[in-house]
Amino acid sequence: MHRSSWVAFGFAVSIAAACGGSVSLGEIGPSVTPGADGGGEGGGGDGGTTTECASKTDCGPAPGAAAIQCSDGSLGGNTGRCLKTPAGCAWEQRECPPDACFDSSGVLDPSLKKCTSAKDCTIVTFQRDCCGTQRAAGVATANQAKVEKCAADRAAALPKCGCPTGPAVADDGSSTTFGSSVPPSLTCNGAGRCETSFTGEVCGAATCKPGEACCSGTPFPTPTCVGNGGCPISQRKMKKDIAYLSEADRERLKDELLRFPLATYRYKSEGEGDPQHLGFIIDDVAPSPAVQPSGERVDMYGYQTMAVAALQVQARELAALRRELDEVKAACASASKVSGPRR
Repeated sequence: MHRSSWVAFGFAVSIAAACGGSVSLGEIGPSVTPGADGGGEGGGGDGGTTTECASKTDCGPAPGAAAIQCSDGSLGGNTGRCLKTPAGCAWEQRECPPDACFDSSGVLDPSLKKCTSAKDCTIVTFQRDCCGTQRAAGVATANQAKVEKCAADRAAALPKCGCPTGPAVADDGSSTTFGSSVPPSLTCNGAGRCETSFTGEVCGAATCKPGEACCSGTPFPTPTCVGNGGCPISQRKMKKDIAYLSEADRERLKDELLRFPLATYRYKSEGEGDPQHLGFIIDDVAPSPAVQPSGERVDMYGYQTMAVAALQVQARELAALRRELDEVKAACASASKVSGPRR
């Protein structure tokens, strides 16, 4: 069989291997494992000095182990090459070279997740397996571009198995439900690594559910999970230094709000079939009363109050226009009475 035929065969059985199957080629003959540096003129390695035997029959029956396609495009596992060794001819069993970001089992390099606080982290979604299941991983923001490139290369190298796609999985092993639009929480864990979770944000002694916020500081003596979008407490008894907005303050907030670019988007943990969200992007408007001091979350109370301020300004403007219109109507009516009816 020609070398090109073996490469084509190797790609075919790589699909079976990626989906959990294998192709039996008869009883296993002798084999050699040169590792990721094995190569030679056969095309399955990386340019080493191994030499193929004159005939594949010199290696005996072909092994039943399956070939795999490595993420760099080369052939791993049973490459189909019959190589010369000190002990004679043997079938090559080649290990795939590691990815730039992932190990041989698809685990992200921990050095790409280093952080000192959650502000250092972002979420990168990559394909876990040939079924299309996604992993929403916490990554150091400084390494985001590198990991996204590795993730794209990994996805391109994985075959499509046609098996059911599972729900997205976070770093802690928790998973979301199909159709959910809630992204995973993102923290810098105790080991100093960015970590995602679909079970909610750790908040003191508790873990908040997705959609809940961890509120700390006044008026909460200990960190507390609060639902319905945020932590504000609006009773006067909870506040001090109260100052009511002037007309100029409301005008300023209205102008700022009207400058907000609005967008539709999906979270990186969501698929193309998930519905889009509508809103603004924090990076486009911060600093703003609509953004929490951390710069990571929307301050819904501040955002809604800006909208109320804009409505108040527009209501006053409409009231002034109505008064002017009434005055014009009255003036016209008075002028009509003085001049009398037209002949």
